[in-house]
Amino acid sequence: MVHDFTLVYALDSGMGSQEDVLRRLADSDCADATGGWGRPGHVGLAFSRKASDRDAAVTLATAKMAQALPGAVLVRVDAA
Repeated sequence: MVHDFTLVYALDSGMGSQEDVLRRLADSDCADATGGWGRPGHVGLAFSRKASDRDAAVTLATAKMAQALPGAVLVRVDAA
């Protein structure tokens, strides 16, 4: 089943530019997410992932994000 959800992260100032962050995401297992820059120092990622349940999809995505953007802090999860 496919689950849609959004993860919002606060970025550490040492992560570089928006292009650096996008490059890290593109090189990761999070390349299927759609990213957005609304609030300075934050990135929002909309996911549409297959998993047995929503919790599994969110858990996998947050684990992959921790690898792609170490030091980023998860500040919000929106799961419909």
